[in-house]
Amino acid sequence: MGSEKETYTFRCTVCGWEYESDSPELPEDFVCEVCGVGPDMFELVEE
Repeated sequence: MGSEKETYTFRCTVCGWEYESDSPELPEDFVCEVCGVGPDMFELVEE
């Protein structure tokens, strides 16, 4: 079997920038690289 790590994609609901993480939670100090909003403005993208 493969040893693939599950990845989670988060999308900024303000500007649409997407971030890939290996955790289903974003850190509290996370900020969008494009518009600077915090993790509460991100949604988990369901594949």
